[in-house]
Amino acid sequence: MPASLLPYRRFIQEVDALCARLETLHRTHLSCRKGCSACCTDISVLAVEAFSILRGVGSSLVDIPEDGEVPEDRLNSNACVFLDQEGACKIYPYRPLICRTHGLPLLYPILEYDEGGKEQVPEEPQWQLFYCDLNFQGVTDEDMEKVFTPETVLNMEEWNQRLVLINEGFRGSADGSSFFKAIYQGRFGESARKELFQTGRIPLSSLGWVIL
Repeated sequence: MPASLLPYRRFIQEVDALCARLETLHRTHLSCRKGCSACCTDISVLAVEAFSILRGVGSSLVDIPEDGEVPEDRLNSNACVFLDQEGACKIYPYRPLICRTHGLPLLYPILEYDEGGKEQVPEEPQWQLFYCDLNFQGVTDEDMEKVFTPETVLNMEEWNQRLVLINEGFRGSADGSSFFKAIYQGRFGESARKELFQTGRIPLSSLGWVIL
């Protein structure tokens, strides 16, 4: 494993350990299984996650089509390009943070904006709980406070902030510099170049046609 990915791999090990504990705590409420792919859509990930996927599957870059777009036969509606015919993940050991945590109870801050669209930082932030609709179906409003406690949910604001810092460190490495350069040169297609420029993220579908 390249040194540029070591902070990310340590981060993922922490995430996996916490998720395993929560899966045990909530096992009676979870219906997620291999092949359950209703939530597996074409998401975008940070560069360090994309690079980890590429290195994990041992892929090498290939020539892109003339139009720089993902070939249509690689896409299936809005489904993730890495699903097999049974709905299982082809890159499961290397899946990004959002895929590792999805289905569990996740806590996100409620963002507020002023009239000009600038994000506001409230003195007392409000939080919202998310989880897959297929899970926790038997939990009533009266049960919520018992089932979802600070010890039994994932604070995604904390984990996402840590991942952003790790991604910044990766960007400053030699591997990161080369990877960003390849994307901006169009080696992953025009959609990847455009989204990285606009949002700092990379569509998984852009990796799919390089790897598969």
